Amino acid sequence: MVVPNYYVPLLRWRMGEYQALRRLNDGVRARTVPLVEVLPPDYDFELHKPKKHINEQLEPFVKQVAKNWPGRPAMIDTVQIPAPTRMSDGRHPLTFIFDDARLQGVTLSPVTALDRDGDYQQAVRGIVATDNKGVVLRCSLEDTVDPDFDRDAKSLFQSLGVPIERIDILLDLRCPQFDPQDGLIGIISAALAQSEVIAKAHSVTMLATSFPDSLSALDYGATMLPRREWLLYKALVAALPAHVRRPGFGDYTIAAVSFPQGDMRYMRGSPNVRYAIDDAWLVAKAKRQKSQNNAAYPGLCGSIVNSGRFAGAAFSEGSRYIDGCRLGIEKKGNPTTWKWVATNHHITKVVEDLARLSAS
Repeated sequence: MVVPNYYVPLLRWRMGEYQALRRLNDGVRARTVPLVEVLPPDYDFELHKPKKHINEQLEPFVKQVAKNWPGRPAMIDTVQIPAPTRMSDGRHPLTFIFDDARLQGVTLSPVTALDRDGDYQQAVRGIVATDNKGVVLRCSLEDTVDPDFDRDAKSLFQSLGVPIERIDILLDLRCPQFDPQDGLIGIISAALAQSEVIAKAHSVTMLATSFPDSLSALDYGATMLPRREWLLYKALVAALPAHVRRPGFGDYTIAAVSFPQGDMRYMRGSPNVRYAIDDAWLVAKAKRQKSQNNAAYPGLCGSIVNSGRFAGAAFSEGSRYIDGCRLGIEKKGNPTTWKWVATNHHITKVVEDLARLSAS
């Protein structure tokens, strides 16, 4: 069974996420192409305004990519930034990012979708005209099963000046209704089989997540949560007829589709460690304390290491840190620390999973 052997993790470019990328080994880097959703400035609930101007938010972005993901490609989507937002000089945020990327020699691909507004598509058109490279089309499952999908997609590609063969397609299922799985596989299979655009595109990747919006319902201690998107993907590629193109795999790493956007002064969760294992995540969670909230982490790391599912300290930088925290060699850290630890290990684990699946 020939399965594409690359991985697309969706990241929001928080500090813990780009630190996770920086700490990947070279073999994992070579098989990873991140999809980055660029976020707008955080909101200051006390002052009732954004904490930064959009210029302050985006000016460091490309430099951070160059530092933490040097020499590697990435896909850039500014869908999270409100459509009317403009830089102080009037440029579209996507245009600004790609102008800066050219100056710094960073390889990026713009992401668009069929429903993006005219100004967004104009920004993509300008990037294509300048760079003479491809475009990423992010589609929902509803988009791809629409009888007019091929017509609408071809019309967009023509307006952008990009041939189908230079389009990378992301089929983003978000967090679908995974049950019944066979029914979902049937719908995805039909979408893949009936589209000329999907058949001719440069690449096609299925993206999804089953990570919960909140861990509040989990008991304290260690809990296993199935990686439903990975289970779905393995079943899908096994079920597809030989003549139908097999997509690559992507997910939202250790995050849900939605993410906390409220007042963070009142949104402090319980300490937890998230650890990808075969077909699941092992989540170790402790009760939140009013002070010294990171005191629980050595014990949580001990739960992971002693679970019988620990991959070993040498498996990833995330695994190494977990073992070191358990032993008192590493610091107890903070939420940013545990974000990079979990994300780094997750990416390493998925790349290994894909290599095994591709070889089977």
